[in-house]
Amino acid sequence: MQQLITIELLGETFQFKVQEEDHNPREIADYLAAEVDSVSRQFPEHLKKTNKLAILVSAALNMTKKYFELKSHHLDFVSDISQRTYKLDDMLNRR
Repeated sequence: MQQLITIELLGETFQFKVQEEDHNPREIADYLAAEVDSVSRQFPEHLKKTNKLAILVSAALNMTKKYFELKSHHLDFVSDISQRTYKLDDMLNRR
């Protein structure tokens, strides 16, 4: 079953259909709204209405940067765990 999520970005309301099994759609929408709000606060008031696309693209780039940083940290973490597991396995097999 589908669920309808409403989100307000830069004074405009958007509605999206999401699958019920999607994880945390409200949390994701709220995160996006917060990121867009954070970027829009960096723009002078008179430019906010004419530069909506620039604000949205900046927010998307910020979120993408955070995603790739987290992905990199996750890969480092998995690699570290793998190396430690290999060393522990090697130590146990020597006995």
